Amino acid sequence: MIFYRIHNSGDHEESFLHCVRDCRHSKTIWHKTGFSNQDFFSNTCLNDWIRTNTNGPHSNLFLATLWWTWRHRNLMCLNNETWPLSRLITSIQNSTDTISSAFSHDQSTPAKRLVKWNCGNFSCTILNVDRSCNGTPIRTGFGGTFRNMHGFFLSAFSGCISYSNDILLAELTTIYHGLRLAKNMGIEDLVCYSNSLLSINLIRWDTSHYHVYAVLVQDIKDLLTTSNFSIHHTLREGNQSANFMTKLGAASDIDIVIHSSPPTDLMGLLRTDAMGTYFPRA
Repeated sequence: MIFYRIHNSGDHEESFLHCVRDCRHSKTIWHKTGFSNQDFFSNTCLNDWIRTNTNGPHSNLFLATLWWTWRHRNLMCLNNETWPLSRLITSIQNSTDTISSAFSHDQSTPAKRLVKWNCGNFSCTILNVDRSCNGTPIRTGFGGTFRNMHGFFLSAFSGCISYSNDILLAELTTIYHGLRLAKNMGIEDLVCYSNSLLSINLIRWDTSHYHVYAVLVQDIKDLLTTSNFSIHHTLREGNQSANFMTKLGAASDIDIVIHSSPPTDLMGLLRTDAMGTYFPRA
């Protein structure tokens, strides 16, 4: 069993499993990333716990969360440094994307090195969504664009979340608003692209009723199941128009704005996407 000394919790020794899973700081991170099932916390054998969760469908997210939870505990104990939960979730999400890309078995698609808009080549209405938490002080924005299969602009939206800088909340919020607007627009067939694997996995999984955003996730699931809507992952390079809209939202103080015509500075991005331009994966 591995031990190390925790200086800010009574100067007592704790097992590795307690440090990375069961202490209150670590448990909050696991709950936030969707690992809130009671069985997840019941296994007392470290090797069995790791083996079980690295063989399942959520192994990449598990590995990323394990790494950042351990790193955060070391920062707390050795540097007396505590990161905001929103920063940890963003780091976990980025690491999950990196792991998934590195271990992808699909060698036939150019998306591993070159990325374009509507990378799945769906022939329906395309919704791209994104979120941002940046600036000093931090401002949280979200936004999205609606286009037809040829890249023709249909509508867009942007908004800000003034009461939170939680990156996961921002991502789920923009997905919810995008799907709800699509339903109100009378769109029948729609593909929603997001570059947040964490959010997509939460929506696709059987999320615990105790998850902090369980209600919002269920609202999204209801919109997906009652319409011919689906949600898919895209890399950031294929989501640039939505990224533009989310920065527009963060710069405002309005909850949500519907754009019936594209903002002037968005036109170049729309034109490039419609041409099927590939971008190198950064």
